[in-house]
Amino acid sequence: MPDATVLPVGAGTLARQVEARSVLCVVGSRHDMHAGDHGDVDDSSPSVVVADSTLELQRRFDVAWIDGSVNAVPSEMQRAAVHQAVQHLAPGGWLGVAAGDAQQLAELFDEFDLIFDTSMSTESMLVFRRPERTTVHDLLFEARTTIRRLDAETLQRSLRSADPPVVVDTRTHVDRARTGVIAGSIHVPRTVLEWHLDPANGRRHPAVTSFDRAVVVVCNGGYSSSLAAANLGRLGFTDVADLIGGVHSWCAEGFPTVEPDHSYLDL
Repeated sequence: MPDATVLPVGAGTLARQVEARSVLCVVGSRHDMHAGDHGDVDDSSPSVVVADSTLELQRRFDVAWIDGSVNAVPSEMQRAAVHQAVQHLAPGGWLGVAAGDAQQLAELFDEFDLIFDTSMSTESMLVFRRPERTTVHDLLFEARTTIRRLDAETLQRSLRSADPPVVVDTRTHVDRARTGVIAGSIHVPRTVLEWHLDPANGRRHPAVTSFDRAVVVVCNGGYSSSLAAANLGRLGFTDVADLIGGVHSWCAEGFPTVEPDHSYLDL
């Protein structure tokens, strides 16, 4: 969604303290995306984006703020909300939450390799710092700057076109059997993807005929597929994309799956 013109009060306090230029406010659900009290803003205020736990963004932020509405959603959505905040923080970025709201999320903060900042925290606000080291989120961000990303609807339209892409399903046999597969996709497990798509190996998958053939990589949730697609670009593939949200998003949109085909196995 476009940048908002207002700052949530807690996020605004933290943003001013660290002189942030961008703030992500993570809310409990799309219903809450315009809810809550807001503070004053002026021309020096940072850009603000409000997102729920399902919205993937192609940018990173100096500050992420978890809105109290997160406490009203199921525990798995709370975890997704914390993940949403952390994955969009720049190295060394700050994550803030109202002290009262943080109690329900305290165990999750420990699991995400966040550093509690005693110098920034107050009685009303708890502040955590993302480590400066390269994390998996940095690898994802870097990978996604080199590839295209398709949502499920766009992929479905392209599969119905006169020149459809090759959909490469990198999931395990167990996951493919559990949810089914996108019709016409080929199976190349993540562990052997580069090996079986690079002709230098001498055993390239027969469905991938050239470096110019459009390829869309899919996984369960759209994370490992981004890393895999970026590696294919490094090998020389010129038209590589991955599916946002993975096969889970495909199924959530109501698009059909079929039984997996095991005709091409890595023996």
